[in-house]
Amino acid sequence: MSAMRQAFSTIEKDTKQVFVSVLGFLFWNVGLRIARVGRQRKTQKGGGWHEKLYPIFFEMAEVNSLFEERWAQLQADCKQGLNAADSPEARREVIARFEKGKDELETWFEGKLADINKRYTPISYNPVAYSYFTRDQALSDEEGIRQYLHFHRHGESLRASEAKEAEGDLAAFDRLVRTERDVRVIAYGKGPIAPFQEDTVHRQLLQIVICFERERLTSEELAQCLDDYCACEKTHSADAVRKMRDRFETELETAMRSGQS
Repeated sequence: MSAMRQAFSTIEKDTKQVFVSVLGFLFWNVGLRIARVGRQRKTQKGGGWHEKLYPIFFEMAEVNSLFEERWAQLQADCKQGLNAADSPEARREVIARFEKGKDELETWFEGKLADINKRYTPISYNPVAYSYFTRDQALSDEEGIRQYLHFHRHGESLRASEAKEAEGDLAAFDRLVRTERDVRVIAYGKGPIAPFQEDTVHRQLLQIVICFERERLTSEELAQCLDDYCACEKTHSADAVRKMRDRFETELETAMRSGQS
């Protein structure tokens, strides 16, 4: 559908594909999220936990952080402008500036991903990070978005829900209906969809970590990594990020098993 934006950059390895973040599509369509984002202080790369991550991680994480910062600023400027607008014409001008800035940010973002993809293909990666995607066949943008939405909304891969629904599982049927509604809301410009239960900002960065680890980070190292590259401008607790990762990996591993059955 023409309303669907390019959502994925791929890194090919043999005949398989892994979908690399950053899924900019979500930032246009999942609620209006204003975040306080400041300049993040990065630790010196080289040695320690940095050696446990492939070099592509640091570029992807930096793009992710910059994207969040610029997107948050666009939203904040738009909100301020709309609050100050004293006429319909003024409101239209604010919205037009926002749309222009959004298009420019998307162009920048897609260019960065294309450059990274070109320089690092092929690359080793952990397939479990994006196991909810169907990787044995090419996906259209719409189908990729559908699979992404379903997993992050319900914590279950689309194919797993479809298999359950085929056996008469009404709860699985309800999950599929919800996903189709989200897809149509986006496709026909009927407004943003409701946010996911899990925090998209943290999950997206964590997904990049899982994808490009050479060696598993400890909870303390993962917290430091998120402190350096997460756009939420908060200090991350090692225990909290461990629990977040455990929940996420349980869902991803279940998705992997459903894809192999």
